[in-house]
Amino acid sequence: MLTNTAFEPAGQEYVTIKGIKNGLVFKLADDVQFDAVLGALTAKLGNGSSPFSSGAKVTVYVDYGSRELTPEIQDAVEKVFLAVGEIQVKLYQESEEEEPQASHKLLPKPPYVYKGTIRSGQLIEHDGDVVIIGNVNPGAHIVASGDIYVFGRLRGYVHAGASGNVRAIVAAAYFEPMQVRIATVIRRSPEAYSHPAEMEFAHLEGDQMAVEKMSLLQNFQNLLMTDKAVI
Repeated sequence: MLTNTAFEPAGQEYVTIKGIKNGLVFKLADDVQFDAVLGALTAKLGNGSSPFSSGAKVTVYVDYGSRELTPEIQDAVEKVFLAVGEIQVKLYQESEEEEPQASHKLLPKPPYVYKGTIRSGQLIEHDGDVVIIGNVNPGAHIVASGDIYVFGRLRGYVHAGASGNVRAIVAAAYFEPMQVRIATVIRRSPEAYSHPAEMEFAHLEGDQMAVEKMSLLQNFQNLLMTDKAVI
């Protein structure tokens, strides 16, 4: 079940998150007072569950909708992100999305956003992207037809691209999964890591699965194959 923050009344989200080819877009509601939106953004990021606190430089996009964009508003939003990590904040534009391949292409489904800990035995399954603002414990399962983003510690079982999407990714602030599956490729993580768990993402390179530092996500499609590990 989705949960609302204290700043968001039931049935209404002031801040929604979606994945695009270049990373994450934070869409801010434009029909409520800006102070309420800013409070909801602060609560969603949260110091303890944000992947941005790992130290890697990250770029995010912000969609302000039809709200009049003033320097004061932009500055306030940037300060919220900078409070949790080294983040470059850009204005979202339609060009950030992938170009449609055909006129009949379906619009992307909205992501499923869950705030809290996914405990052992729990299952989250969604046709689209899944965003977890919290930890995924050992024995928990997440299945998504799109990407999986964990704003916390990932130690459970995850399956991205469950409908066969080989371009799906699994990203986490602390990457320690028991098992990662993307499309039909399955890999178990080693019993012990040679480096501390950190902000990383997994993707496919042919029939192999690679794990990269999150700072390379923005250039995923044109990666220089460096600083990677195969699991």
